Amino acid sequence: MTIDNRKEKSVAQRKSDKEISNSMIWVLFMYAFLGLFSGMLLVMIPSLFTALVLIQAMIMVMTAVALISDFSSVLLDTTDNAILQFRPIDDRTMAVARIVHISIYLLMITLSLSLGSLVIGTIKYGLMFTLTFPVSLLFSVLFIVFLSNIFYVLLIKISGEERFRDIILYFQIFMAVLALGSYQLLPRLMGASFLKNFSMEISWWTFFIPPAWVAAPVEAAVRGVMSGEALVLTLIGIGLPVLFVILVVKFLAPGFNKALLKLEMTVPIREKKSPGRVLSMFFSRLTTFRPVERFAFELVWLITGRDRKFKMKTYPTFGYWFIITAVLALGGKGRFSHMIQNLPASKIYLVFLYTGCMLIPMTLFQIRLSDQFQAAWIYHVLPIAKPGEIFRGAVKAMMIKFGGIIFLLLAIPTLFIWGPAVIDDIGLAFVNMIFITYALSLINKNELPFAKPYGIAREAQTRVTGFLYLLLPIFLGLVHYGLTYIPFGVLIMVPVIMVLIWPVSKIIARTLWTKIPPF
Repeated sequence: MTIDNRKEKSVAQRKSDKEISNSMIWVLFMYAFLGLFSGMLLVMIPSLFTALVLIQAMIMVMTAVALISDFSSVLLDTTDNAILQFRPIDDRTMAVARIVHISIYLLMITLSLSLGSLVIGTIKYGLMFTLTFPVSLLFSVLFIVFLSNIFYVLLIKISGEERFRDIILYFQIFMAVLALGSYQLLPRLMGASFLKNFSMEISWWTFFIPPAWVAAPVEAAVRGVMSGEALVLTLIGIGLPVLFVILVVKFLAPGFNKALLKLEMTVPIREKKSPGRVLSMFFSRLTTFRPVERFAFELVWLITGRDRKFKMKTYPTFGYWFIITAVLALGGKGRFSHMIQNLPASKIYLVFLYTGCMLIPMTLFQIRLSDQFQAAWIYHVLPIAKPGEIFRGAVKAMMIKFGGIIFLLLAIPTLFIWGPAVIDDIGLAFVNMIFITYALSLINKNELPFAKPYGIAREAQTRVTGFLYLLLPIFLGLVHYGLTYIPFGVLIMVPVIMVLIWPVSKIIARTLWTKIPPF
């Protein structure tokens, strides 16, 4: 736990590369601030049971996201096994140690998230709320921890060992995006007036909602009356975590560590070419004309498909931006159905399209970083005359691999909602994306792909670079918006931007070794 306290957590990334001594203090402060917003539900919603269900749901979601983003490595850690696996320690002891470790930290996070609710609830409902609400949080944490344990244990037993970590990765990405989407979209779709009139009564379907299990006893204690339904919910909330403890420790934990050890074994290299390799070779031959550029194209294409840390840091960003785009598009007042009906008469499609223009340059920032950055010595010993060809090959790989998919996902709903009249707008946004990516890659043209450690990311994000990554797409998006009021303005601008792409691409390719810092 001492070592884990020195690891940086995803919710509170710091801007300094100095040694971290108390990362949990930053985490708890951030979660306490977020908890103030959920605590306001006790003021906005008259029904105590309804407010508690929503608060417990938010706390469970945030706790699950913290578990997924920061503590899954504890469950899946195999470094201790090199020492402990050969000692007289059985699998159940190892499982309990991991569970206790995670439960302590998640309980601290949960208490921080609930601090605002605890203060507001105490003021509004009195001392009984203060005594029962923290107890309910304990069972919420146990439910989340043991549910995740069951998920991981069952998954590692039924899935192939090669696919296990990939499945976990995509599940983490999905949960992170889902959590953000829930927090951003649901309040806007419901509205404050909806919350004031919203009330949840105990029905048959309530017994299948975990937040209701821990909300019912608190509400019963405050009111001084416990109905039969509330008693059943309370027993479920207490009994299931205990059942999960027995299930995980006694039945599922044996063999879990041995299965984890198999994940670390070297997998024989397959002679058969993977689909990713075939696609990289096809597009590299189609878009690159120099050997060095082709080498960089295929290298970046393949590593971005295999590096789990790159995926974990990049893919959620795509989901976040799509959610932010939906928030901007649906941020107006009125009913949801009315906002959807009014979309074809608006120019919101430009927001959709230029989301892609912001996303692709961000991937350029990520391909500079790697945990194996020491391997970048290979660039300096190969007979490469101009490293600029490496940069251009990397840019092309990112634009084709990610730009093509993102623009396809953006263009299809745009055409479906606004029709063929916006085909020229899609074309201009696409060439603008290419120009923006090339132009912004000039900022990082002295940084080779995968040649920097991840620690420099926080410092670089505070510079002018991060501002330019947003400023240039926004500027071209505003220009595009103005051109929509000029007859044939959008069509005329497409070849103009295409002509501008060529000199920018040449400048990148001509970068010399004198501009590259020594390894």
